Amino acid sequence: MTHNRSLLTKEWYKVPISSDCLGCGAQTRSVGIVVGPSSLVNVADGFENDVLKRAWTPLDAFAFVDSLGGRTKNIEQFIVNRFHSAFEFRNDRLLSVCEHCGENLSPAAIRSAAMNGFVRLGQKGLLANERMLLFASRVVLMEFHGGTSIEESGLPHPDYALMLICDAESAGGETGTVELWHSIARNDYAILVKGHEGREMFRDAFNDDLEDVVATISDLGLVLTQLHLAQPSSPYCQLARDLFLETLAHAGYRQEN
Repeated sequence: MTHNRSLLTKEWYKVPISSDCLGCGAQTRSVGIVVGPSSLVNVADGFENDVLKRAWTPLDAFAFVDSLGGRTKNIEQFIVNRFHSAFEFRNDRLLSVCEHCGENLSPAAIRSAAMNGFVRLGQKGLLANERMLLFASRVVLMEFHGGTSIEESGLPHPDYALMLICDAESAGGETGTVELWHSIARNDYAILVKGHEGREMFRDAFNDDLEDVVATISDLGLVLTQLHLAQPSSPYCQLARDLFLETLAHAGYRQEN
């Protein structure tokens, strides 16, 4: 079991479970969360809002989320508000709840059912990656032993082309860059976040459009300060710049002359 870590991921799965509620004694349906191997973890400390503070380490395994807290706005937006009948946020922790009485279900009570259910349903192709950003500052993970692993293809991918390089700054004053990649074949975008020395800090694909890209950058707590074309003479990079600037303007950015 991995304790006291920060978690950054866009690979997580809702696993339906059935469990006995200790509060009302009824059998209840609820949901557990399993994160995937591409998830990134870091030592939990006071810099949970600063993605540029130190490099993140790939989890490289599936893991059941035993406990999750911190970054409450992000968690409430992407989990509690969408799946309100299955989760609640109490005392700065995300909890699975009973559908009958609303009491929280302890991780120990649902852990086995969720992990077994993940393996069973995953083998049948009945689980879907939610692909929404989760950024939590305090997590406890129970890793699977000898389970199926997924190896993500790296960037640059043959389908992706680097369009833009953006200077970025975190809330803590750290500087770095955000690279914007585009795949014509996949019709989606990927971003790479690098620290000021060029060290890769975060990698994210599965952005359907530029609005998703801007939302992800915002959720990471980053502000873009300057934009550069990856290839100044490329009309595709110029088009990407114009579209990205338009999207940033809609998100509240103002361009200085």
